[in-house]
Formats: sequence, C-alpha cells, structure tokens
Amino acid sequence: MSFDDALEVAFDILEEMAEDNLEYNDLELYSEKFDEFGAAVAVDVADDWDEQVGFPVDKERFAEINIGIADEEKLAVVLARMLISRDPDEKFCHILWKRDT
Repeated sequence: MSFDDALEVAFDILEEMAEDNLEYNDLELYSEKFDEFGAAVAVDVADDWDEQVGFPVDKERFAEINIGIADEEKLAVVLARMLISRDPDEKFCHILWKRDT
C-alpha cells in the first residue's frame, strides 16, 4: 500500500472511530475544525511502537500516520497516531488517541 493509500485509510478510520475514542474537548475540536483544517502526515515510524503493539515493528512494512488539526504548515494538534500495515493482505491498525491526562 502506498503512503497516499495509508493516509486515506487513516482518515477513514479517524472518521469512524473519533466519536467513541476522543475526549469531549478533542471531539468538539474535531467536529468544529476538521473539515477545514484536518490533515494527516506520514512520518518516520517511531521506535516506541514495538512496546505499544507487543511485537517488533518492521518499518518497511508499516506506516505511521499522525492525524489532527493543522495550523499553517504543521499539525498543531495531533488527535491520533496510527500504525498501519502497508501490506494489503495484512489488515492491521493500532491507534494512540490524544489524551489530556
């Protein structure tokens, strides 16, 4: 799967799961601003994913997508960090949702 495809998958997942997983204030921000300022970026896969998912993450087979609200040319608020498999036969996504605490 290309990075562009991974970005599309990330948007679809966020749209489907935001209401059940974002805290109230972040859900309000998402609802009010995402249509105009929503953005996603593919970044280098961070080293902490191994610990988060419980297996060694092959950085060539996975993409890390940060998705949130943009301000100028960067994400001002990251609502979710996603680890998505780039192998179309291996459906895998792990999400770390923004938390205020």
